Amino acid sequence: MVSSFLSPARPAPLEDVLADLPNSATTEYRKGQIIYSPDRPSSSIYLVAAGRVKVSQIAEDGSEILLEIIQPEKLFGESAFVHGCRRSEQAAALENTTLMIWPVSAVEDLVTKRPRLAVSLLQISAQRTVDFAGRVESLSIDKVERRLARSLIHLSERLGTLQDDGSVRMMPFTHELLSRHVATSREIVTQYMNRFRKKGYLNYSRQGIVLYRDALAAEVVRTDRSAGGN
Repeated sequence: MVSSFLSPARPAPLEDVLADLPNSATTEYRKGQIIYSPDRPSSSIYLVAAGRVKVSQIAEDGSEILLEIIQPEKLFGESAFVHGCRRSEQAAALENTTLMIWPVSAVEDLVTKRPRLAVSLLQISAQRTVDFAGRVESLSIDKVERRLARSLIHLSERLGTLQDDGSVRMMPFTHELLSRHVATSREIVTQYMNRFRKKGYLNYSRQGIVLYRDALAAEVVRTDRSAGGN
């Protein structure tokens, strides 16, 4: 598949981290509610039981860079394991969300008794490091149009649902949210989203985004080759 050119190959399935974590009571968060922030750093790790969470980096000037969208049955908040320094990460509920929460102190005690849990957490952290490295590379060498195309493909692989016609249906990401993911303005994202729609690579509305992923991926590869990767 052409899209494999754009995203790192996924490793073998991760160890089932939930098999080594005890059950936790759930906590509800309203859409837009902050889960943790630089001003209120977390001392826990979290599992999304329902809903979705956005994890962002908050710059010194207060601007937000979207790092990842966490879907159900995925963990986040591992930055809580880093002690003794200011953290600039923020997590917020992207929609009404239910979370399971484990204090880091409890997880640290568990990993001494359950080595498989430590391996699972390391795998999750390593995969995110690989993904973020790819994002940094794209931000440093790609123009906005290619950054947006690659971000849409990445998000569709993680959060989309494959349709019978080969398209991928995703939640209705706002152009503001996408702009924070590719580090540009909302207006520029709107310009390129309209261009992609005119070329037949996607359709979008308040109900969601329908992405013709293979066609968009092929266009990225074609422009990479014609531009010499510039």
